[in-house]
Amino acid sequence: MSVPDDLREILDRVELPPNARILDVAAGSGLLSRALARRAREVVAVDITSAMLERGREAAEREGITNISFVEGAAESLPFETGTFDLVVTRFSLHHISEPQGVVNEMVRVARGRGQVLVIDMLVPEDRALAERANEIEQLRDPSHAWTPTWPELKGYLETAGASIEDAFTQPRTRDLEEWIAICPPAQQKALRSAFEAELSGGPPTGLEAYREDGAIRFHHPLGIVVARA
Repeated sequence: MSVPDDLREILDRVELPPNARILDVAAGSGLLSRALARRAREVVAVDITSAMLERGREAAEREGITNISFVEGAAESLPFETGTFDLVVTRFSLHHISEPQGVVNEMVRVARGRGQVLVIDMLVPEDRALAERANEIEQLRDPSHAWTPTWPELKGYLETAGASIEDAFTQPRTRDLEEWIAICPPAQQKALRSAFEAELSGGPPTGLEAYREDGAIRFHHPLGIVVARA
């Protein structure tokens, strides 16, 4: 499979022992699992949605990857014993979960005494008003959205879980508004365009730092990446 450059940069900073066993939490269709599979003895992809897991199985089969197992289970209550994995990862999942601390606690538990935890997610500004507005915008686009963390909040999830942060960095990322809202019904698309147009006209900020480029509306959607020792 072709691994996006931003994801390759992240994974290059994670050290894995020989014959590593990896857990991908809230794995969805398993993009991260498949990116890691060639560096591991075994990858376990766990997700609560069976349809997403089936998509992952089909993708792995197409790509000839045979060392991923797909397990249905809740991120808040992982069906694995303490210290089972050398690396536990999650990508773009915590902002969909109402109590992300519980998920990170579980990730640290199943790596404790043995491995690392890697968390990748979007970030919002540290200013509380801007953070709340950015999350309102995200929820308008996708009702399953819960809360995008600030950078201190994301790192805090790992620290509260008892892990020691070994590497923490951010990645800049920009998005095209029309591509981003393509999943929405027309009424939500209109409301989101209006919010971004208002910001560009000097109105209330979205918290996403909208700007125009080549006639298109774009905005900032930075990522936070934390690698911690369980």
